[in-house]
Amino acid sequence: MATHEKLRKLGIAAGSGPLPESLAEAALAAGREVFIVGIEGAAGKGIERFPHAWVRIGAMGEFLRLLKENGCEDIVLIGGVKRPSLAAILPDKTGRQLMPRVARWLMQGDDGLLRGLAEYFETEHGFRVIGAHEVAGELLAPEAVLTRVLPTAEQDIDIDIAIRAVLAIGALDIGQGAVACRGVVLALEAAEGTDRMLERIVTLPPEMRGRDGAREGVLVKLSKPGQERRVDMPTIGVKTVENVAASGLAGIAVEAGGALIVDGEAVARAANKAGIFVVGLGRARIEKARA
Repeated sequence: MATHEKLRKLGIAAGSGPLPESLAEAALAAGREVFIVGIEGAAGKGIERFPHAWVRIGAMGEFLRLLKENGCEDIVLIGGVKRPSLAAILPDKTGRQLMPRVARWLMQGDDGLLRGLAEYFETEHGFRVIGAHEVAGELLAPEAVLTRVLPTAEQDIDIDIAIRAVLAIGALDIGQGAVACRGVVLALEAAEGTDRMLERIVTLPPEMRGRDGAREGVLVKLSKPGQERRVDMPTIGVKTVENVAASGLAGIAVEAGGALIVDGEAVARAANKAGIFVVGLGRARIEKARA
């Protein structure tokens, strides 16, 4: 009789957004036990549908204790967390011991911080840090158009311009997104995140951007060059679609295999309703735009 290896229990360090819950649902559907540690001030109350606990930023000892006591073997770090100043963190004993390293990691940017944390969890505490896509591969953006609406020739040009802009800021570890319209870059994503960037688009004069009924411009999201994909992949969801629609933009383009789409069917429905496109860009298209 064939035997099946028991799936390793998954610990989810949950920040903001819908991804932690989607990931927990996918893991449970695959027969994997989960335990969520919600970051206070970031994670949503929806995580309370699952086995969970809450910790504050800086309580690293408590965070590790919860994961170990609940038998977690693999961990995923998922969802947004606003970067606090070092002075604002009230670390516990373990957190205080880690602070000098955190300061060094922060000097290497967000990606350096995430790499450092992943290595710390693995080499010093025996966890295996994995990416959300390793738990739920269906979250990865496919290389395809997901909507009834297709990009026009003019919008394809804007996609290429935004690709080059994202690659430029990604190389500097600044952000993962950019908006281009009529051949001009309108906004670059930084620490504020995609939603805040799109809010800035709404404040621009109508002649600089599209509008409902005459949509123009695109949002492009790509992984940063050399990014630690286990812990910081670009993500879109229904809220992204709604914000793009409110900004008067014509569509969204993300990196196929390098970006996450939360509930792809709901995203496609929302985009179709709004009359915008969502497309997954293959590596060849991205490299061609870079050249």
